[in-house]
Amino acid sequence: MRLEPFSQDTMPNPVAGGATLDSVLSLNARRRPRADALIDSRLPFPSTWAEVDRAVSALASVFASWKLGEDAVVGVQLGSSFEGALTCLALWRAGLIAAMLPTAWRRRETARALAAVKAAAIVTLSEGGGARLAEIACEVAAGLETMRYVGCFGAAPDGATRLDDYLLKRADASYARRPGAADHVAIITFEVGGAPAPRSHNDLVAAGVGPLLVAEVTEKARLFSTLDLASLAGLCTGLAPWLTTGAVACFHEPTTTAAFAAAAAALGATHVVLPGRIADRLAADGALDRAAPSTVLAVWRAPEGRGVARPVPLEGATVVDVLLIGELAVLASPRPAPNRHAPLPLGPHAVGGLDPLVDLRVLQDGRLFVRGPACPQAAYPAEPGEPSLPFSADGYIETGLAGIADRAAGRTALGGLRRGVAMVGGLAISMADATAAARGTGLRGALVVEDDPVFGLRFALKAADGADASVEAAALALDLAGFGPALAPVAIRAESARRTA
Repeated sequence: MRLEPFSQDTMPNPVAGGATLDSVLSLNARRRPRADALIDSRLPFPSTWAEVDRAVSALASVFASWKLGEDAVVGVQLGSSFEGALTCLALWRAGLIAAMLPTAWRRRETARALAAVKAAAIVTLSEGGGARLAEIACEVAAGLETMRYVGCFGAAPDGATRLDDYLLKRADASYARRPGAADHVAIITFEVGGAPAPRSHNDLVAAGVGPLLVAEVTEKARLFSTLDLASLAGLCTGLAPWLTTGAVACFHEPTTTAAFAAAAAALGATHVVLPGRIADRLAADGALDRAAPSTVLAVWRAPEGRGVARPVPLEGATVVDVLLIGELAVLASPRPAPNRHAPLPLGPHAVGGLDPLVDLRVLQDGRLFVRGPACPQAAYPAEPGEPSLPFSADGYIETGLAGIADRAAGRTALGGLRRGVAMVGGLAISMADATAAARGTGLRGALVVEDDPVFGLRFALKAADGADASVEAAALALDLAGFGPALAPVAIRAESARRTA
């Protein structure tokens, strides 16, 4: 599927080429077949580029055997894992599109996303994110007419295909390349409210080249990625840099500080990707002492990651701040001082001597818009009334953020929370969706947001007058209704919360 740009006045992509990312994998395998590619204690085959390429082809043969049709969409709910990386590559090799689903999503969120892109299949984990994801996927598939297959890693419930054993097989089939394949849609992430954000292979490379260049990720790097591949954050700081540089990578799903420290040390991580809110705490707790990385990529969700910063106490390490504007744009910059973030640019923003990758525009009313090669170039085809990216006529996308433009200095200051959005642990939740969930499940009050030192924001239940409400009852009601844990309230408030989005 090749989408025409929303506007004909597009910015040129300075890193566009003719190779798809799975072709880049094959090139790495031919150039350095015996060099390490993936490091993980659970990896069931040798960690070399040649073996990764073989496993991807074997998995692609399974997806091709499903006969979903060219450019069919397949949901991928695999978190930060080697299975997630291999599955994306295998789908691309089979001529399919990966629609990325956070492991924190449950039945309601997953079903809405898959329905929006008319997905034909889903690949998930047996268990992950504190839930039996494969069972949930089977329930979702049963309720969607377009869904034909459920694949999973781990124990497969009835109705799902177990994929683990295929990673050890060898595929004989070869896959023909379509003309201009690198400009076809490769991946879809989901903006707040469920709007699909499609990107081609070239778009994804453009999104990843900023963090790659600023953090100086090279073939010799050992990249430790901890962010869910379901978001632009995980894709542009983990998957894309790994493939385009040929670095060694570990895709790790953090569970405990000890497990995190052990995995980073086992890799010998030189570059560590972390949520910005916890980077300083993990370093202070000694979680990075054994690995002693040279670079920490601290990933933030706008409007965070600007102004005063908490120093990352890691001797000799460079800190690179990576700012995500929803699923729309990414900007990376070295921290100019331990306690200060770099200012947000205004207008076209370039790195490494390349042409600009992102252009930021602030209107007179303060609304912030973005466009550029690192941004989606078009909206995904949607039914009337379904969520869609808010493009303006000239190809800019409204972000929902307010900006204060300093045109003389070429800088932008962000003015408060993203409109109508609650960011809970890196997961964007529409406040309209939260309100609808509270009403639909009969909660005895309204969901409001409050500051949280780790997650940024968390929900609290503002109890109705005289209501006998409890956190446990509210969380259970939301869970039974199929909503993810990010919506679950952590406190009961009789009065107005301090902040609302």
